[in-house]
Amino acid sequence: MELKNKLFSLLSVALLGSFLVLNPNPAIAEEDEEEDTEVELTSAVITAEACAKEYLETGDADTLNKCAPHQAFEGVADIYEGKPKIVVVDITEGEVYKVKVAKDTIYYYELLEGFGGSLDGEGEIVAKDGEIPVVKFSEYEITPKPKPGFFKGCL
Repeated sequence: MELKNKLFSLLSVALLGSFLVLNPNPAIAEEDEEEDTEVELTSAVITAEACAKEYLETGDADTLNKCAPHQAFEGVADIYEGKPKIVVVDITEGEVYKVKVAKDTIYYYELLEGFGGSLDGEGEIVAKDGEIPVVKFSEYEITPKPKPGFFKGCL
């Protein structure tokens, strides 16, 4: 009798195991993978969209250092009325983001003054412009690029 109970227990476990493997429980909800819309940037480079594309194609970070502010207006019909094509490049992640410019966040003049410098901030992806995500920053700090000769006399 004892052997019969052990055999019955073993078959029950095997049957239960095969049932769980072949028929997963539909009552268990699978987690939906949501896209992470939160963005946190540290020392992301403020540059022109054309320079960022060239950087992504070549992988040469020196491209971002040599990028002139007038390149942000390439393809803009009227530089006085049009919007500059400025992006932020996160070099560590290899990501490019456009900045949502609005009254309650960043202004274009801040991005132009910080051109070639860096941006530290936290924000949320609010849209996509082509392939590039657009970020609205809730907190940010812009560090402008040092002027030439800034370090003279330091040594």
